[in-house]
Amino acid sequence: MTDTIPTNAAPTANADLGAVTWHPTVVKLRGLFLDVLSFELQRITALGDGASFLCWRAKDGSIEWARLELFAKPTRGNPRRLVLRVAINKGPVDDVANVARRRGLLVEGELWPGTTWALEAFVTLDELLGFAPFLGSLVRAHEENDASLVIAAPVPTVFTLGDPLTWDVVVSEAAWTAVEPHLSARSQRA
Repeated sequence: MTDTIPTNAAPTANADLGAVTWHPTVVKLRGLFLDVLSFELQRITALGDGASFLCWRAKDGSIEWARLELFAKPTRGNPRRLVLRVAINKGPVDDVANVARRRGLLVEGELWPGTTWALEAFVTLDELLGFAPFLGSLVRAHEENDASLVIAAPVPTVFTLGDPLTWDVVVSEAAWTAVEPHLSARSQRA
C-alpha cells in the first residue's frame, strides 16, 4: 500500500519532494526534469525558489507554471513505489507571480491573464525524465490549439477520454495503482 497526498490540497513540506528525500539522485533528477521541460517548452522560463516550480509566459501573455510534487510515498510494504505529480497551471499562484516579476516575465503592476487549462500528470520516479518531452508537447499544443502537436507518451499511459486538449489527468500505468483510488474518490465528491 502507498500513502497518498490529496491533490486538491496546497503542497506542504510533507508533499515537497525535497523535504521527503534529500537523496542526491532524487534532487538531481528533479533539476534535470525541470531543465528538460524548460528546453521542451521552447520558451524563456524562470525557476522558482528552491527549484520548486518552473514558470513561463505563454503566447497569449498568461504566466503558466509546472510544479513537481510527491504524490505517493514509499512505504515499508512497497519501498520502491515513489509516485510524483506534475501539476501544470494548478496550485498556489502567489509565489509564481513573485518569481515571474523578479525574473522579468511579468512587469510590476501588469495584469496577469488567467490560464485557460490545467493538467495533472502522475508518473513514477524512473519515468519522470522521459515524460518531460511529452508534457512539453501538451503545453505547446494548448498554446497553438492544435492537438496534432502532442507526441506519444514514452511509457504505457492512461488518459482521460477525448482530444488531448481536453485531458486534465494523465497517469502512467506504473503509477496507476497509487493514483486510481484517489481519482475515483475525487470524482465521487464532484
